[in-house]
Formats: sequence, C-alpha cells, structure tokens
Amino acid sequence: MLCAHVVRLGSILGLYFVFAKGLEDDEVVVNMTAVEDRSVSLPCNVTFPAGDYAISLVLWFRGNSGIPIYSLDARNGSIYKAFHFTDDILGTRAYFDLTSRPPLLKIAPVKKKDEGVYECRVDYRRARTEKWRADVRVIVPPKNAVIKDAQGKRVKGLIGPFNDGDMLALSCEAEGDPIPNVTWWKDSTLLDGDYSVTPGGIVRNELLIKRLHRDHLMSVLTCQASNTNLSVPVFKSVTLDINLKPLEVRISTVTRPLLAGQQVELVCQSSGSRPPARILWWKGSEKMSNISYTRHDNVTISKLTFTPTIQDHEKYLSCKADNPVVSNSALEDGWIITVYHLPMLRLSLGANIQHDSIREGSDVYFDCNIQANPWVSEVGWRFEGKTLFSDTKKGIIISNQTLVLQKVTRERRGRYQCVATNVVGEAESEEIILRVHYAPVCKSGQKTVFGVDRLESVNIRCKTLADPTNLTFYWSLNNTFERIELHSFITNGTVSKITYRPRTRYGYGVLNCWARNKIGIQKEPCHFSIIPAGRPEPVRECDVLNSTMTTIEIECEAGYNGGLQQNFHLDVFNYPLETLEANLTNHNKPSFSVNDLPPGTTFIFAIYALNSKGKSHSVALTASTLPTPEKRTAKIERPGISPVLGILIGIVGALVLLAILTVAIMKYKHHQENKGPGEQDIINKHHTPFQKDMDEGPDSDTREPDVIPALAVDSQDKNGGIEKGADSCQSSHNGKGRPRDFSVPQSKVFGTPTVSVSEFLQDTQGMSYSEVSGTAPQASNAVRPTNSPTEYDFYRKARSLMFQADQEDECNVTAETPLMEPMSYMPERHGVNSVINQRSKVSTSV
Repeated sequence: MLCAHVVRLGSILGLYFVFAKGLEDDEVVVNMTAVEDRSVSLPCNVTFPAGDYAISLVLWFRGNSGIPIYSLDARNGSIYKAFHFTDDILGTRAYFDLTSRPPLLKIAPVKKKDEGVYECRVDYRRARTEKWRADVRVIVPPKNAVIKDAQGKRVKGLIGPFNDGDMLALSCEAEGDPIPNVTWWKDSTLLDGDYSVTPGGIVRNELLIKRLHRDHLMSVLTCQASNTNLSVPVFKSVTLDINLKPLEVRISTVTRPLLAGQQVELVCQSSGSRPPARILWWKGSEKMSNISYTRHDNVTISKLTFTPTIQDHEKYLSCKADNPVVSNSALEDGWIITVYHLPMLRLSLGANIQHDSIREGSDVYFDCNIQANPWVSEVGWRFEGKTLFSDTKKGIIISNQTLVLQKVTRERRGRYQCVATNVVGEAESEEIILRVHYAPVCKSGQKTVFGVDRLESVNIRCKTLADPTNLTFYWSLNNTFERIELHSFITNGTVSKITYRPRTRYGYGVLNCWARNKIGIQKEPCHFSIIPAGRPEPVRECDVLNSTMTTIEIECEAGYNGGLQQNFHLDVFNYPLETLEANLTNHNKPSFSVNDLPPGTTFIFAIYALNSKGKSHSVALTASTLPTPEKRTAKIERPGISPVLGILIGIVGALVLLAILTVAIMKYKHHQENKGPGEQDIINKHHTPFQKDMDEGPDSDTREPDVIPALAVDSQDKNGGIEKGADSCQSSHNGKGRPRDFSVPQSKVFGTPTVSVSEFLQDTQGMSYSEVSGTAPQASNAVRPTNSPTEYDFYRKARSLMFQADQEDECNVTAETPLMEPMSYMPERHGVNSVINQRSKVSTSV
C-alpha cells in the first residue's frame, strides 16, 4: 500500500513540474496580512463544481517553487475522500478546509517564514485548470520590551531606591517587523516618543529624568512597543522607589529651664523622610545616648532622657534628623540649655587660720563660697544643726558669706555649716568641725555617788573632756581627816578608771580626779562621793492620776536610792477577792499604768523600791475602777411636791434632827464622866490635824524612815523601852531619842481614789507603844480614828494583804512592831474600840 502511495505521489509531482512551467508570476489576485504566531486562512477563490467527482487535484504553491506545499488528490474518488499532503515546512500547521465556501487553507500558527505569494491551483476532470493567487505578508509584532538602567542591566518591577534629587536614565528596547514604535509613558502622560534603531535592528528609546523628586515616589514608568493595529502593543513597566529627605524636624518639648540632677525627657519629631529619618541628639559636641524611637509612615519620634548637670548650663542642645542614604538631607532644631541648680556651697576657715593652733580666746572666721543659678536670695549659718544668729555680745558676727567668732570658747567647738537658698531650694555646705584646744574639764552626767559596803570593791570611771586628748591623770581621797594620793589606776585617753575598796570607816569620803594636757591642768577636779550602801528609801507623794473602768494610773516621787541603782515595783491586790491582781516593774521612775482591770472594783496598790541591798518599805494606796454605766430604758416621771408640803417636811425633819442631837449630847456627857484622864487627852486632840502634829515633832532624818513617830518612841524610852515579850526587832534611832527618819504624806479624805490602807497604818503608828501595851498613857500627838465598824473590816483585810505582800522583809520595823497585831486584839487590850474605826486614813510607809 505504501508503495502504491509513493508511486502515486511521484506521478503527481511529475505533473507539478509540468504545470509549474506554465505559471505566470504576475498573476496576483489579493494582498493579505498575517500576524506571526497567529492563524491565517488563505481562500482558494476558484469555482468548485457541484459534483463530488469533478475535481481531480488541488495544489498550493508558495513563491516560485514548483513543488506544492499542500496537495489534495481526488483522482481515484470523491474530493471529500481525497488524500491531503503537506510539505515539511508547513507540517501539521496547515489544513485545507473544503467545508467552507470558499475552501480555505488554514495555517496556524503563522511564522515569518510563511510570508510570500501563495497560489491555489485546481485541476478538474472535464474542465480547464483554474488558479488563484494571494500575497501574504507576515507581521512580526514586538514580542518583548526590555528596560535597562544606565549600566545596561535589565530591570523590572520595583527599581531603586533612588535618592531624592538624583538623575535617572532608563532605556527600553524592542524588536519587530516592521520596526515598532517604542515610547515612554508615566500613567497616561507621554514622556518620550523618540527612538532609534541599532544596526542589529533593535529599536531603543532612552528616557532621561534629570532630577528625581518627591512626586516620582512609587510612580510607574511604562515602555510601550507597537508596530501594528492587529495586535496589542507590548508593555513593560517599572516602579520607582525613592529615598526622600526629611521635610521638617522640631523639638516639641516646651523650652524651659532644666534642674540639675533631675531627669528630664525631651521629644523631637521629624516627618517626610523615606525611609523614616534617623534622629540624633547632640549636646554641644557630645553625642547623646539613651534615646528611644517611634516610627510610623514617614514620621519619626525620638525621646531623649538625660540628667542635666551644672556643666550643661548654656550648652547648645540640638536634634538632627537625616536620611543616611541621602546626602545633604540633615535638618536641625535646638536651643540653649538653661540649667538651674541648688546652691553649691564650700565652707572653709579663714586663709590665715591654722586649725591645729586654735585655742580658747582665739578669733575664728569662716568663708562660705557659693555657686548658684539663679543666685541665692538668703545665706545662713548653723552650729550643731541649729540656726546661728549674729550676737555681738557673745562674739558672733555674721556678714553675708562670712562668720566671725571672737574670742572663741570650748563651747563653740563643734560642727559648722553655711546654708543658702535660691528659687530651686535650700542647700547646705559640708560640715567643718571646729576644734578648740583647751585644758581638761570634768564630763557632765557621770555617776558621782557610789554606795559601797566595807571591803566591797567599786569601779569608778573618771571621764573628762579635753583637746588634745593626751592626758595625765591624778587621784586623791579626802575623808575629812586627811588627803591621800592614789596611784593605782588605769588611763585610757580621756578616761581614767580606779578600783576602790574602803577598808575602814575612814575609807569613805570624796575621791577627786583631775588631768593635765599640754594646754594646762584641770581647774576643777571631778568629785566622786563614796558612802555606805543601804536599802532604798520608800517612795513618797503617791497619787492616783487617772481612773477609768479598766485603767488606774499611779505616780509617786522616788526616795533616796541607798547609793545604788534602784527600780520600782507595784503589787496590785484585788480587795474583794483578796488576790494579787498584777505585779508591775518600772526601772526609771515610780509611775505605773495598770490596765485590764475589772470595772467597779476596789484595789490596794503597794509600791516599793528595790536595789541590790534590799527593798524599801511599801507604800499603799486604795483606788477603785469606775462602775459600768447603768442602762436606762425609760424615764420615770416623779410626782411634784407642792411648796406647802415641802415646808411641812422640813419642819418635821428639823424636829427629828433636834431629838437626835439631844440624845447624842446626853450620851456624850455620860461617856465623858466614865472615861479616864489618859483617854480624855487623846479625845481632846481628835480635831487636831495629823500633819501638823507630825510637823511639830522633832526633825526627821529622811535617810532611813521609821514607822513609829518620834513622840511614840520617846514615850517608849521613858517607860524603859519595849516590854519583855515584844519582838526582837526594834525601831532604828539616830541616837537622839528619835527615829532616823519620819515623814508623813498629806492626809486624804477616805473615799477618794487616793485613800489607802497605809493611811490607816500611819495613824496607828501615831500611838505610842505604851498606849497599846496597856501602860500608863503619856502625852501624845496621835489622833484617834472614829470610823465605823464597816471600815474597820476594810482595814483589817487591807493589812492582811499588805503584810502578805511584804513577807520577805522579815526584820521590818513597820511589820514587826506591836502596832501590827491583829486589829481584833487591839480594842480588848487598849480600850480604843470606839476611836480607831473613825480615824481618817493617810497614805504612809508600811
């Protein structure tokens, strides 16, 4: 089969060569234009008969070639069943369509090489051969436009960035047949329409922009190439990216004076730069740090945080904004700094004064050097932290920035400062310690009395003040009889320590201590009294300061401490319950505040002092807390009393009172007739003030108070002392027929917060021992109480509580005298049953 086709094709080709020789080149019918890479349809515009078997061959030729480029062979059958043949140039791109009228030779896609004169030849079976010719021109449109920069490098899309003010050169190249038009456009505006053709047939259009500016940012430049209306022009575009200079820069912080040492924040803002501007801060020629940035769009905000100093005053502070990639793009804003600061003070001694040579009596002056902005409005001086004022009488002269001390004394040694004030505030200079050389003096505030037992050692420190402190110490003892130099002591700077032990009664006296330095010897020595040590004296002048439902405050005066350190104690007894409610201690003074007490309760307070030798006699007080307020639910209306009824009631009351007085007088006379002379004397003194009686007695020695008054003791001595059977502990006397000490506090009325059991005890101590023991009564200033039996029970119970609290003082005269026998025994023995219970109570030592 293949061989048969080959034979047939060969015969047809033979016919082609024959017919080709008879063609005429000038038989052109129509001109046609085709676009490369598109399709073209070449009509075979001849008459096609209606019969399917009328055509034998259809041949297509191009140019002068005698070889058909496309053939249709229908010699052996119908034309619709004919064989189609193409040459190698067209290949599968060509197809002869017989269904269209006229039939068309379609070539797709068309190539530039397909350009030429095409001839369609039709051979009929029974008719003459026909021909049709068309001149086909193939247009090659620009397929691509190439944009290049000034260096010949292809660019596309976003190009740049270019700097604001730079020159821009771009070229666009395109190829086509015929030669295309190459133009430059910005948006819809033609920028450049001139182009040239290179020897290689390339069309080029060069665009030159001499100066780029802000309007060119993100503008689109388009190169267009076109050579026919049959196709869409070719476009190639680039977008310009441009670095822009800042448009403005300014410091938005309000210009104001700055405070030295106070942190400040300044704000600078710049806009218009692309990319956002770089902002730098400068202080004079110093580049500042500690900068923060905020950027959005083309705005940059910079914040500078710094602490100005005094040296920054009048420096130029600037904010500079620039685009680092754009030359000459910097903008600047700034102002001169004004720095306010506290006064800077420097204190110094006068130029001609040598600090080490200042002695008492020298003249001293200080200079205060001031640096301030703004200038100071006031200058002052301080000595030891206190304001110093000018006083010419004391030798203090203040003149602005100078302080003069005339004939300075050691009291003027210490710390000096100058102070100054301006609108910023007040400042003070450093301290200068003025050193005044002086001879040693005794330091105040030292312990000067030492209570010491015989053969007991005591350490005594002699403290002095001196400048210079290189001292030589001396010690001596004055005991009234002689003056003894002491040599066994220790010296440490301005302190000398001696250990002293009195071995005999002549070892007590006054120790003198003095020192010497290069300025001179101490004028007045330090005195230390060495006395025999003993127990402290009782407290005195006790009083209840305040009383509430739960709190009672008590304050006393301290007695002599016995030559030793003493502290004070308070025992609080609950009188109704007969129990110890509280025990308080105060190491400084006999003052106590007792809290958390039950309301509406009576208490007995026993106060005493204590040192290392023992404790003093106790002083007792009674006081009560306030009762709880009553609750009232309704107001009770009381019936009124008419004036007539009131007069009648008064008359009846007066009659009843008169009857009572009559009965009382009769009983009184009867009692006087039956009473002895000793008792009569006591009754006659009933209305004599107790305190006055005590004051009229012999002088007392406050060193060692005794419970029994002097009159009672003298009466006892006249009767031969204490009877046989009395306690072995006797009252102490001063060798003059009276106790060493006797003091009685002011009498108080029973029922007040300060009335105490000790007042009753003091009254009983006013009676002589002979009166109590049943001997003949002697003249006495004692006052007999006349209280009711109910109060008597109160005293009895108080005494039991008091002595229970004072048990450790086993040889206390107050607790062991016959007056301390139970009260129930005293009326039977002494016959004072009706007198004792009515005595007014007085606070005293127990």
